[in-house]
Amino acid sequence: MGVAGLAGLAGLAGLAGLAGLAGRSPAPLAPVCHAQPAAPAAPLPSAQDAREEGIYLLAHKALSAWDVAEARAHLRALLPPGAPEGGLAAERGLSPMYDLVWGRALFMEGRYEEASRAFDAFKGALGARAAPYEGLMREAYDARDTLKGMSEERSPDGRFVVRYFEPDRLLLPYLFEVLAASDKALSEDFAYSPPSPILVEVYPTAEFLGRVSSLTVEEIETSGTIALCSYNRLMLTSPRGLARGYGWRDTLSHELVHYFVTKLTRNAVPIWLHEGIAKLQEARWRGRGGLQLDPPQEDLLARSLEANQLITFDQMHPSMAKLPSQEAAGLAFAEVHTVAAYLIERRGYEGLRALLAALKGGAAMDDALDGTFGVTLSGLWDSWLTEMRARGFRRHPGLVRRSLRFKRPGDEGEPEAEYDSIEEKEVKDWAHLGELLRARGKTVAALREYRKAEAKGGDGHLAVQAGIAASLIALKRFEEVPAALERVRAYYPDFFNTHLYLGEAYLALGAYEYAVEALEEAVGINPFHPAPHAGLERAYTHLKKTPLAARARRALEMMR
Repeated sequence: MGVAGLAGLAGLAGLAGLAGLAGRSPAPLAPVCHAQPAAPAAPLPSAQDAREEGIYLLAHKALSAWDVAEARAHLRALLPPGAPEGGLAAERGLSPMYDLVWGRALFMEGRYEEASRAFDAFKGALGARAAPYEGLMREAYDARDTLKGMSEERSPDGRFVVRYFEPDRLLLPYLFEVLAASDKALSEDFAYSPPSPILVEVYPTAEFLGRVSSLTVEEIETSGTIALCSYNRLMLTSPRGLARGYGWRDTLSHELVHYFVTKLTRNAVPIWLHEGIAKLQEARWRGRGGLQLDPPQEDLLARSLEANQLITFDQMHPSMAKLPSQEAAGLAFAEVHTVAAYLIERRGYEGLRALLAALKGGAAMDDALDGTFGVTLSGLWDSWLTEMRARGFRRHPGLVRRSLRFKRPGDEGEPEAEYDSIEEKEVKDWAHLGELLRARGKTVAALREYRKAEAKGGDGHLAVQAGIAASLIALKRFEEVPAALERVRAYYPDFFNTHLYLGEAYLALGAYEYAVEALEEAVGINPFHPAPHAGLERAYTHLKKTPLAARARRALEMMR
């Protein structure tokens, strides 16, 4: 959902000028990095001399910009020529501060066990005086304890290292495909490519994400946060951690955009711009981009503009994950998506890159915007708002906002489409009756009841249209299925069964290219359901795409 990281380290303020090192923009639009809590404001333990102290300052500044290579270079300057990196301060004859900084660098490389040992040495040397830095070190200890037993695999192009627990091995080929496509597109758009390797961690549940980030599980579920770009890595909740999966491919790409922006700007971009760019770019791996609001986004934005109830940039700080509901977070994303698109429409990627360069150079947001787009921040908000009102975003009748459903102990599979979102009693009754009849094998009668519900309530109800599609497939009336699902496919792009039913219908009709499109979308929501993989094996075999057919077959074998 968002980016988080290591800005400022104002809590290490004992070194002159350390407070706000990475925070170039004035509050409340400071950099968005918040996931590693800074230690309380307290002086650093004195280093042995001013040179050593200055090097630690520079290394901390580099780490706040997620530049581990630069931090390592600074620390190497403390060692004799040719001496190997690492070790502990006591072995090197250095201040205990070396252990704190070196541990932080190791943590940002994902080397949790080694980082913990360095932090242990720091605490051992300082005793009670290390207490103010406990929050800084706790992240490494939590990651070490929570993520034991993860496997690791490098992408075929060598750009990404993915860590996962064994049940998520099935994700790897699909995940590598998204990362490679997104990496290529973003490198072109930003005229920049971050150094390799990029670390990606896949967690089985939201509880794991809560344990290894600054977010609580309650905040994760309230806001619908399922991924972060934090601590110099991408952090993704597996789709198996949600009751009905989710659009994890665009989410993964979204977090990679955050990674690019953070690395490119040395962590100098405020949350609203970070999230706007990420939302704008998250579908670039598909070849899409720009202002393409899905009906749920458009409907939410249209209603909020009409009621003049918007989320301000200030309210988005320090993280979208702190907003009070999934709907509030959804509105904030719709807003910043359109703001970023508005900037691109005015000056293209050249203008966006110029804005990011100005922020990286230390410009305040007002100055950076004025120099690249000729407006201040308040002027941007006003002109954007005027433009959005003029565009006349549409309401979508019958659309019901669906929230992510996180799995609870004992939850298995995807629940049936919700009936409680249907307001008209007759429509709900007919749909429920159709479901009962279909469960008893009375498919013709069931379809009749579903059609009554559709005639009365329209074709935008998931429960009704899913029932119609399932009945049509059972009756082998495959050619009628796409029309039955057209509206709900647009309204609810992350509903697994819609894509599965479409894929089954297209397979039966011999429309294998369309079947592939639908079934790949199903895999992009819940890759742990065997049906789309079985369909993809058939479709790719017919299309003579042998490697892709083999990929689907391997996924099926992993689920047996």
